[in-house]
Amino acid sequence: MEKLARWMEYFWIGLGVVSAGWVIYLMATEGWERNKLLVWFPVMCVAMFLYRRFMRKKMAEWAERQNDRP
Repeated sequence: MEKLARWMEYFWIGLGVVSAGWVIYLMATEGWERNKLLVWFPVMCVAMFLYRRFMRKKMAEWAERQNDRP
């Protein structure tokens, strides 16, 4: 489960970088007004990355506490 959670973190940050590059390209070629809503895609990808990382660490803490119980 730990490997899948870590892989999903890399997936979201990778998707955020790719989508940011695509949005920058579109804005450079077509302008801000036409593509301003697309900025939300990389923002949401980075937000998902941060959420997944937070939850993975929190779940590791929960599992550690569960293992420490007698």
